[in-house]
Amino acid sequence: MPASSPRIRLAFVGGEHLHFGGLLDSALASPTAEVVGFSIADPELREHFVKLHPDVPAFEGSDELYDKAKPEAIVTCADNRRAAEVVADAAARGVHIMKEKPMAADVRLAEEMATTAARHGVRLMVNWPHNWRSGIHTAKQLVDDGEIGRVLGIYHRAGHGGPPENFAARGPVSRVGWGWLIERATNGGGAAVDFCSYGAAMSRWFMGQPSHVVAHGGRYSKDFFTVEDTGIMILGYPRGHSVVEGSWTQPAMPVKTPTIVYGEDGAIALTGPDEVTVANLGTSGELVSTESKKVQATPLPAHFKSGPDYFTYSLLHDLPFENMVSPLQARDTQEILDAGLRSMASGAQVGLPMATFVD
Repeated sequence: MPASSPRIRLAFVGGEHLHFGGLLDSALASPTAEVVGFSIADPELREHFVKLHPDVPAFEGSDELYDKAKPEAIVTCADNRRAAEVVADAAARGVHIMKEKPMAADVRLAEEMATTAARHGVRLMVNWPHNWRSGIHTAKQLVDDGEIGRVLGIYHRAGHGGPPENFAARGPVSRVGWGWLIERATNGGGAAVDFCSYGAAMSRWFMGQPSHVVAHGGRYSKDFFTVEDTGIMILGYPRGHSVVEGSWTQPAMPVKTPTIVYGEDGAIALTGPDEVTVANLGTSGELVSTESKKVQATPLPAHFKSGPDYFTYSLLHDLPFENMVSPLQARDTQEILDAGLRSMASGAQVGLPMATFVD
């Protein structure tokens, strides 16, 4: 795109999310974004990013940012509860919003955010990093083309070693980024909200909204916070299920565990960001066919490089936010997570939809 091409005046409000730095880098490299500033309340965290990006105007508060930088759209990396306030403030100013995953701390806040944006006539997108990998899009296309027949189930696991006990002493990014993630009030939960969310978002896209959720989890290893450090959710459908796991207790992986989509006539494994492996029903009568073929994923359009690329390109060209990043699907993903957390607490299966419109 020529340098003279139109760009969206894009600002960042809130730097709490651990993804903030990567998103800012992506926006600065995007041909459809003009980064006009960021606001971060925490002085040490703000100074950290000022040193990394001295040419980007930095502000302590969002009011000053809006007054001086005059953005058309914002990316918010505020915590999952404060994000609702950020969305309301931006929407009232007529500014479009991209929220870094997940949508909110709970489904009622997610609905409030979507309603507020719609009421003010602004657009809301929820960024899911795995949406910018070509492998997941190729897998969905293969499913839609009938490659493995009707989908019966999905298995998805995401995780890492989680916050170190001395996270607050490891610099401002760690102190702030982990500080809100390990608090139920600001995150909504713990590892289940952080990492089960990826599989929940994918399941909603591939299989639709489940009819019920049953979950198990707890604080298995980390003794310096009270939210769950491990969780597993089983999403139930009338004729299928999805298993999504999230862990902050996974310090090592001897073998990479792929996400697998199971169908009546085969299975698809996401074996790399840009690769899938397909196994189809065998022809020699065996009960399980292990014959497979690697499929190079179809390259994505240039504006699928990152969340800020897609967000600003879609705004410039008046294109809808589709699939996982749409506010509708992101809201449904939040409902799945809420149901899972309720099941984790009660030990009971939780049915969907949840009656979010009554107390």
